[in-house]
Amino acid sequence: MEPVELGKKLTLIDIVKVATFGAPVVIPGDTRRKIEQAHNAYLEALQKGVEIYGVTTGLGELVKVKTVAQGSRMIIEHAVGVGDRSPREWVRAALLIRAHQLALGYSGVKPAVVEMLAELLNRDITPVVPMYGSVGASGDLAPLSHIALALLGEGYVEYKGEIVPAEEALRKEGLEPLLLDPRDALALINGTSFSTAVLALAIAKVENLLGKYLAYLPLYLHAVRANYKALLPETQVKRHYGMKKIAEAIQYATPGKRLHDPYSVRCIPQVLGPLYDVLKWAREVVENEINSPSDNPIFTDRGPVPTCHFHGQYVAMAADSLATALAIWANLLERQIAQLLRSDITGKPEFLVKEPGSVGDMIYHYTAASLVAKIRTLATPYSVQNIPTSGFQEDVNSMSLGAAIRIHEIIRLLIDILSIHSVVTHDATDCTDCQLHIEKIYSTISDLVKKSTIPSDRIKAVSAIWS
Repeated sequence: MEPVELGKKLTLIDIVKVATFGAPVVIPGDTRRKIEQAHNAYLEALQKGVEIYGVTTGLGELVKVKTVAQGSRMIIEHAVGVGDRSPREWVRAALLIRAHQLALGYSGVKPAVVEMLAELLNRDITPVVPMYGSVGASGDLAPLSHIALALLGEGYVEYKGEIVPAEEALRKEGLEPLLLDPRDALALINGTSFSTAVLALAIAKVENLLGKYLAYLPLYLHAVRANYKALLPETQVKRHYGMKKIAEAIQYATPGKRLHDPYSVRCIPQVLGPLYDVLKWAREVVENEINSPSDNPIFTDRGPVPTCHFHGQYVAMAADSLATALAIWANLLERQIAQLLRSDITGKPEFLVKEPGSVGDMIYHYTAASLVAKIRTLATPYSVQNIPTSGFQEDVNSMSLGAAIRIHEIIRLLIDILSIHSVVTHDATDCTDCQLHIEKIYSTISDLVKKSTIPSDRIKAVSAIWS
């Protein structure tokens, strides 16, 4: 697999390649020079006695305290994360993004810091990071501190399939723990890298899921005997980009005879088009964040400059917008399942009942409805949930990490809803006259659902398509 170069422009695909598939990471020579130049600018400012936040001052509201900070203490005192262990791919994505942002040449860290982050990725040493503790401003302080502990030889890591002390993993790989000065320590934790990593991987999963749904959709449209005229690309005369792309992605078949279908059938491009557009915007936000300095202060030709580049508002709002769009998709799926149970729509018995005394597929809809209700609660915005921290200094926080994490929760629920959708669509379909591309979709689902008569087992079997 081609290596990913730090300090160059990274894409969402690069994040997935490293986080999920283990692509190697390299530091090109020109990137190393940028890191060294910024580090020299930091050392020069320090030698001149320039006030540098977090080095000659305290942190947060303690900025007014003149002090000489101690790097390892800063990391240890900020490692206050709680909750379940973050998935390995989240942590690897965060390692990559933090290394890349520091490699852009604005943070003033010594080159060894970026080199060690790259070593952890390339040697598959993954810090153990509790999921919760960030308010999405002043950086993702708690989760990034748990990552930074590993550079000190502190805390725990996943190494060769086991959870071991970080010091043990470093020793086995011949790596020495780093001595961090306060600028190194603060730069490691004072950024949006963890929130951005979690959202980046969520976006990649949603893009994949939406693509699968659009490829599967012709089977559903066949089952409900849709009138394709409202869905055709040439019918989408409004100027919205996403609406047109959704229509273009649907492979059509013989149209039904109804003039007007329910909105959940007739308005698919209009309902899913905004999701497409939000995904496009969220990807742009994430890629901009990945390829930007995310630190305070930054070092330029003018020396240290105080900034707010650690703030996660962009990430939080992108995640909130995506959560709303996904909740609308969930609403659409629930309504489509309900339509499959109507005789007027499918031409089959009500609730797809096959024999007296049966409820047919009625209860699949109940389960889907419960999952959609959960997604609606998860779609509540995080970016407006400001809770100030550190006295009156850090008074506007984005809550970007929580906003990003819940997208993964929504994805898991969507997979279950899509699996129910697939089972009920299969049960509603008579494929004796299916076109070839629809018959292939039907056969794939049929091979899975026929293995069991218990509804929950059928749902679980079909989830393999969506996962």
